[in-house]
Amino acid sequence: MDEYHCCSATLTVVGDDLDPAAVTAALGWPPDQSWRRGEHKRFARADGTELVFDSVHDAGGWKCFGSADERERSLQDQVAAWLDRLRGKGPALRDLRARGWEVELDCFAATSEYLHLPADLQAEFVTLGVDLAVTFSADGKSSAAKPDGGPDMGGGSG
Repeated sequence: MDEYHCCSATLTVVGDDLDPAAVTAALGWPPDQSWRRGEHKRFARADGTELVFDSVHDAGGWKCFGSADERERSLQDQVAAWLDRLRGKGPALRDLRARGWEVELDCFAATSEYLHLPADLQAEFVTLGVDLAVTFSADGKSSAAKPDGGPDMGGGSG
């Protein structure tokens, strides 16, 4: 692994009427970040203080990062760890999608990474109802616009 390692895989759920507590109850995991539509956007600084913006979220959201140990691993290993964790959550994940909410494993890489998803693993993500989004950034920024003009669900990097 390079001396400088920068990649992440984050489970993200978004929806217009999303209730973060409903996602937490369905999956049994607390979010690292969550918000409701209409709440002010926020940013937590490294020193623990919070910056509150004038802009508001146009959809509700829920994010769960991998463990600190997992975030030190390669993108391939992070995706594998998430798939292991998600395998027991199929009914709950499909229920979230049935509510009209998007469920996505949001991957980000700003350093050299390798990601290989054989057809059987892709099929598992499909069966679980989990989209896979991967952002590669040569400059280390996760702000690239989505090619379809769709909403940016937020970079998995934080």
